[in-house]
Amino acid sequence: MRPVGMATRAEGGGEGDGGPGGAARNRRSGATAKRVSVSVLAIYLVLVFSLSVAHVSGKHHHHHQSGGGGGGVAGANGQEFKFDPTNSFISLVLPHDTYPGYSIQKFTANFTGPNSPFSSISSYSSKPLNYRLLETDYSKYFTVLEDGLVMTTADLSPLVNRPVKLVVLEETPNSTATHQLQLYVMNRKDMLHFPTMLTDTVGQLSENKEAGTRVRDIPLLQANSARGAKTVIYSLVGGNEGDAFALEDSSTGTIGSTVRIDDPRKHGVWLVSARPLDREHREQYTVAIEATDAKRINKAEIRLPVHVTDVNDNRPVFGKPDYRFTVTGVKATTPAGNETVTWERFTSLGRVEAKDADGDKVAYRLTSPSNTVVIVPQTGELLLAGEPDVPELFVDVEAHDLRTPSLKSEQPARVLIEFVAPDPLPVIVQHMGHEYQHSHRRDKRRVTRAVRPTKRIEFTEADGDTEGRNVFQLEKETDRETFKIRDENPWVTVETNGAVRVKKKWDYEELGPEKTIDFWVIITNQGHNGE
Repeated sequence: MRPVGMATRAEGGGEGDGGPGGAARNRRSGATAKRVSVSVLAIYLVLVFSLSVAHVSGKHHHHHQSGGGGGGVAGANGQEFKFDPTNSFISLVLPHDTYPGYSIQKFTANFTGPNSPFSSISSYSSKPLNYRLLETDYSKYFTVLEDGLVMTTADLSPLVNRPVKLVVLEETPNSTATHQLQLYVMNRKDMLHFPTMLTDTVGQLSENKEAGTRVRDIPLLQANSARGAKTVIYSLVGGNEGDAFALEDSSTGTIGSTVRIDDPRKHGVWLVSARPLDREHREQYTVAIEATDAKRINKAEIRLPVHVTDVNDNRPVFGKPDYRFTVTGVKATTPAGNETVTWERFTSLGRVEAKDADGDKVAYRLTSPSNTVVIVPQTGELLLAGEPDVPELFVDVEAHDLRTPSLKSEQPARVLIEFVAPDPLPVIVQHMGHEYQHSHRRDKRRVTRAVRPTKRIEFTEADGDTEGRNVFQLEKETDRETFKIRDENPWVTVETNGAVRVKKKWDYEELGPEKTIDFWVIITNQGHNGE
C-alpha cells in the first residue's frame, strides 16, 4: 500500500502547492513558461522587423526614376537603373522593328547595397533578389531575367502607337517592390531625328556680339521623320549655363528658349546668342537641343559644342602707375689722377610689367627716345645706355599687345630713375698757376631725394579768373631752393621762386568730378657756390 500512498502523495503533491511533486511541477511549468515567452519574443521581433522592411520596400516602390526617356531608340539603351525619388516610372520609346532579345532596361535594388539602412544585416542584404513580370495584355512580348534585365521576346509591330505599361515585381525573402515601366512603340519612319551631318559640327561665336547673333558653322536645325512630321517643338534642354543661347524661328524671326515649327520641312531654328558673351569668363559650351512632337512622346536630341572666339577688347594694364629705380655708380680714376664716378653701360635699372586680360603677349616702348635709358621690348627691362648727366631722370613707358590691330595701355607708366654715387667719394680738383700749385679736396655726397608733405589749399572759381594771377607762394626751406613744375598743367604754372600763378582761367565745369587741380613740384637745392 505504500507505493500507492506514495503515488497518492505524488498526485496530491502535484495538485497541491507545497508538496515536492508540486514544486517540481511548478519548476517544469516555470521553465515551460520561460520557453514560451522567449519564443513569443522571437516571433514578435521577427514580425516587427519584417514590417519595417516592408515599409521601406513600400517607399522603394514609389521612388524610381527614368533611365531613358530620350528620343527614339537612344532612350532604350539598356543602361542600369538608378534610384531617384523624383519619378515613379520609366518611359521609353521603341521602334516597331526592335528585334526579339533587345535589352530595354535593367533594374537594381539599391536598398540592399552598402549604403542601405539594413546593409549591416547579412541575413537580409546577402539574400539574392528575384524579379518577375506581372501578367498583362502586353507581357507576352517581354520578359525579365533573374538579374532584373527587361528584354523583348517577340515582334512589336502589333503594339505600334499604343502605350504599353509593364509592372516588374522585385522580391526578397522579406519584402516586395514593384517597378512600373511605360513603353511607347512607334513606327521607325515616324520617329524624329536630326541630320547625321550635325554629329561633327562645332559652332563659333565671337565674344561681345549682341544678343540674337547666329552661331557660325551651325546650319539651320531641322528635325524630321521619314514620313514627315506635322509639328516639331524645339527646346534648349541642357548646357545653356547662364542662359547664354536661344533659338530663332527661321520663319518668323521669333527668339526664345522654346520654338514651335508647324512646317518642319521648310523651316527650323537657328542657334543664336541670348546676350553678349565674354571669352575670358567662359570659352566653350555644349548646348543640348531637343525636338519633340506636339504630344512630347516622339523625341530627338542633338548636342552641339560652341567655342567663344577671342576679340582684342582688353588693353594692357600696368601693375602700378609709377615706378622708382635707383642705380649706384662705381668709383673710377681719371688720367689726371682724380677719382670720379662712372656708370657701367647696359646696367639693369629695373623692370616694368603690364598684363593683358585677353592673354596676349605684351611689348614695351619709351614714349620719347632717350640717350640715357633704353627698354627691352619683350621684357620691359630698363637698361642704362649712356652716362647720366642729371641726378634723376623721368621716362614714360607704354605697353601694347602683339595683335592686329594692336591696343596700347590707356596711360603710360611713369618711371623715376635716380643715379647716386658711392658715399663718400673724394674728388681732387687741381688749379694750376704760373708759380704755384695747390689742391682743394671736397666730398661729393650721395644725391638724395625727399618728398615733402602734400599741400592742399581751397579756392573759389573767382580766384582763378585772371590769367597770371599769383594764387599762392610755395615756401622755401633755404634761400638756395628753386622750384619747377614736374608735368605740364593746363591750369597753373610754377615760377622758380615758388610763385604759383593762373595759367588758364579756371572753369569749374571742366575740372572733373573731384574739382581739384593736382600737380607735382620739383624743388632743387643749388648748394653752396651754385652747386
